[in-house]
Amino acid sequence: MSKASALQTWFSSFGLTAYEETNVKASAPLPYLTYTYATGDFDGGEVPIVVNLWYRTESNVTPNAKAEQIYTAVGRGGVMIPVEGGAIWIKRGSPFCQALAEPSDANIRRRYINLTAEFLTA
Repeated sequence: MSKASALQTWFSSFGLTAYEETNVKASAPLPYLTYTYATGDFDGGEVPIVVNLWYRTESNVTPNAKAEQIYTAVGRGGVMIPVEGGAIWIKRGSPFCQALAEPSDANIRRRYINLTAEFLTA
């Protein structure tokens, strides 16, 4: 599996439609997840990846729970995703998650999540 396909598959595993941040349809219904598509050379060090959770709700409960689900899935030591020629090691960034307001709509709840990815050879 390619790096791009592996990232798309992994981000889609959280029960939300996942979009690369440059490929969100204007008509996409909330909730959904966006992520930066960033790759690097195998054994080339860490690459930052940002995930945004987008919800329209009056409560923080659901977006916070989804952020916690991702936090748990990554785990303390990170998670390895197999790809052609190696693996992507996804780890928690710092700070892991921040709540952000959306000025255009007070009911949009956004969670900004920092991850790092390291591309390792097999």
